This record gives sequence, C-alpha cells and structure tokens, in this order.
Amino acid sequence: MKTLRALSFMLSYPDEDTPPRLAECMDLLRKEGWVSEEDIAALEAFVERQAGKDSLDAQEDYVDLFDRTPSLSLHLFEHVHGDSRDRGQALVDLLSLYEEAGLEAVGEETPDYLPMFLEYLSLLDIEKAQEGLAGIVEITGALAERHRRRESGYAPVFAALTNLAARRPDPAQISAALEKAGGEAFDLQQLDKEWEEQFAFSKDSLANSTADSGCPRARDMLERMQQNVPGKEV
Repeated sequence: MKTLRALSFMLSYPDEDTPPRLAECMDLLRKEGWVSEEDIAALEAFVERQAGKDSLDAQEDYVDLFDRTPSLSLHLFEHVHGDSRDRGQALVDLLSLYEEAGLEAVGEETPDYLPMFLEYLSLLDIEKAQEGLAGIVEITGALAERHRRRESGYAPVFAALTNLAARRPDPAQISAALEKAGGEAFDLQQLDKEWEEQFAFSKDSLANSTADSGCPRARDMLERMQQNVPGKEV
C-alpha cells in the first residue's frame, strides 16, 4: 500500500529534495498498479512541472494554494466544520483512531491533515483503504476541480485520490461546494471573510447524507473506519 504514501508525499510541503523523491513516488505508483494509466499520465505531468520549479518558487506556490486559500485547505475537517467547536471533537476522535492503530502523530499538523490521513489509510488493505477514501470523496472531488480551475499542478493528485475511492462523489454536493467556493485566490480582506464563514459541506447537509449518498458526517466516517482498524501490531 505504498500508493497512498506516495500520494501523501506529493501533497507535502516541498523542499530541495522533493523532485527526485517525486520521481521515486512515480516508480512506486507504476509498480503497484493501483492508479489508472490516465491518472499516472497526469501525475507524471505534475512531477515534471514540480521538477522545473525553483524550490523557493515551489514553496511559495504551495503556501499560496494550501495555506492562503481556505477552500483548498489540506485539513479535512475545515471543509466540514470550519472553525466551529465541532471540529475540535472530530479531531480528538480522529487522533484516537490513529492511536488505536498504533500510530503516533508527529509534527505540528492536526490529525485531519490529508497527508497524515493517507498515511493511516496506507496501513489498511485496499478494500478498507478505498472505504476510507469514500468517506472524504466529496472533499477530494471538490479539491480536484478547484485546483483545475486554479490551473494548479496539484489537481491530478486529488483526482487520483477521488478515483481510488470505493464510490464516486455525489455531483450535487460537488456542485454546491464549487458554487460556495471555487478555489480562487483571495486578497487579505477576502481571506479574513472566508475563514469566518462555514464551508460548503455544512453540518445540516451532512446530517441528512448516507454512506451511499452524499458526504457522510465526520463522526459517521470515523465510526465506519474504526470498524476497519487493523490490530495493534501494525
């Protein structure tokens, strides 16, 4: 299950060592053969694009996209809860899930950081990992489209994650999310306003969704994944 670790690395903050490691990631993706040929081709273009950038330019682009554009955030629960109190409890639950799997979070990122979540899913078998990806498929699907609209090279990474999930995203929820926020760059005033607002995947809409239709509630997602946690020996 190195595929998800490779995709996780592609979404991590870039440094001088990133380009050669991205090439290694592509070798892993081809070897495991889980990602489709179409997505492999798109990811190869992403890797070539990153290799042609100066490391400082790559870092600036990363910050502009993921840190300064709330609708492109890599923190999953920000797309569900925004900055509400509900996010805090969801983070606690997700951290507990990691701990039950024998994992210990390191670094400054919160447990809902997508690369961290992918590291967890990489410990599961393919079927269970696909179920985990299905729990966030509306988020990754919206992120893929937002990055395409932004002409961001990261779009293929989110598209690949969406295509690996056990189900397809609900088009209605994707449309609603994109209508709410299309991934455009903001000035400082717009950025402050955006952080204050609830995201498109509101708690009310999530409460009415099911595992087969719409984006499941964060707690439901956690409960479903807890049934798939491998033993402590992982």
